[in-house]
Amino acid sequence: MEVTGAAERPSARGPAERFTGEVWMDEIASLPGPGPVRALRVHFTPGARTAWHAHPLGQVLHIIEGVGRVQGETGPVRQVRVTPSWPGRGRGTGTARPPTT
Repeated sequence: MEVTGAAERPSARGPAERFTGEVWMDEIASLPGPGPVRALRVHFTPGARTAWHAHPLGQVLHIIEGVGRVQGETGPVRQVRVTPSWPGRGRGTGTARPPTT
């Protein structure tokens, strides 16, 4: 078992080749070796976004803050948020999500 605190895994700015705008990533957990599991808290400032990419083994998004948009390879753009009834959230707010891949 590995137990770490937030201070032991400092925030890293998202690389420009993968993100537009200011994006910060905090690694929550990862498996050593060949395991494909990694958990991050990714914070997007207003207007920031990822470059188009795929996750061949799938991805789980858990929205914990704010409002964002997601789209699969096919299908419409979907708005995602913590709860549909959050007052005062919308365009111009940041969002955070810990993707697990």
